[in-house]
Amino acid sequence: MPRLKSTIIEENPSIELGTLCKAIFDLARELLSFLSVSSVFIGSAGFFKTYIGYLLLGMIPNISVCFAVFLVCFSVYTIDKIADLDKDVINMPSRVRFLQGRKNLAIACASLAYLLSIIIIFIEKPNASLFLLIPIAVNAIYGTRLIPGLPRLKDIPVMKNFIVAFTWALVTIMIPAAFLSHSQAGTFSVLTFVVFYFMLIKTFIDTVLYDIRDEPGDRVNNVRTIPVLIGSKKTTEILLILNTTLLMVLPWFEGLSRLLVLVLTIYGYGYIFYFRERRDPLALDLCVEGECMLASLFLIGILDNLNAIW
Repeated sequence: MPRLKSTIIEENPSIELGTLCKAIFDLARELLSFLSVSSVFIGSAGFFKTYIGYLLLGMIPNISVCFAVFLVCFSVYTIDKIADLDKDVINMPSRVRFLQGRKNLAIACASLAYLLSIIIIFIEKPNASLFLLIPIAVNAIYGTRLIPGLPRLKDIPVMKNFIVAFTWALVTIMIPAAFLSHSQAGTFSVLTFVVFYFMLIKTFIDTVLYDIRDEPGDRVNNVRTIPVLIGSKKTTEILLILNTTLLMVLPWFEGLSRLLVLVLTIYGYGYIFYFRERRDPLALDLCVEGECMLASLFLIGILDNLNAIW
């Protein structure tokens, strides 16, 4: 029988190649799943969004600052996932399986990461460290009933998406902008606002696409998100309109920055269309949250080719 199996493989090498490819694919999927449920992937998204923010502001990226944003995103989203475990039973069962029994370890890692991020930014630019207090403050206010009888901000449709997007934009754009000198700050004030708007809208679109993914579970848990209230079709139309507004910021950029904004906007149309229906959660993470990672690789490829030409 072993000889027969060997003969079959020798005569059909595609069988062995197919098995190897499947094994590699399964391994990559397991790795991506771990990065996603452990919040390492969302932290990496924070790193690369900050990196892209530096480039759009016309600044040289500060890797230490990008790493600090990685840490704060990892921390905030880890705590948020622990708080929402009961709601993720339907939407993200893999996340529940991973975090159950590891809550104390996750909280300890999240706390340490947040503290380290503040230390890093404080060493680089003391005033900029204040921006890192915003996510934890917003997260506390966001889930608290501030006035008896009124809903929490978290329970108000659209408000949730706006607050998340606004916080991401503040951290990933305003921290780099804080490193501008006084003379530069005056020159780049309009550009800073434009880049802030670009990141705000991109992130808002991303959060709503995740609501489309979570729509079945949100209906069961009576969570009023945009897709639950108006349906995926109308939600998609709104997202396409918002994405189109990003074309209006192109005149404020030039060179590779303008190309980057254009590519990210066109790419936005693509993933809005693709994820207008519930798809594989890992594909959503890779294509949407991983957008700035892919954009960074795209830029590196272009710069390498330009260097080779010159």
